[in-house]
Amino acid sequence: MSEGELERLRRAVERLMDGHREALGVMEQALEDRESSAEETLAEAQDTLSGAYEDAQSILGGEEGGA
Repeated sequence: MSEGELERLRRAVERLMDGHREALGVMEQALEDRESSAEETLAEAQDTLSGAYEDAQSILGGEEGGA
């Protein structure tokens, strides 16, 4: 595997991890506030995770499932 491929994989994994951290933050905030509805919280977490997935696929060149 080339250095370029390894770098792309590293960036993709970092983006997925960032997305998961963001989604966990959304859920934690909703639990603390207790004002957000479950639907709003789930929709925001889903948007965050979907964005991270799409970003990771873009980093990997649109390959389904990675290298």
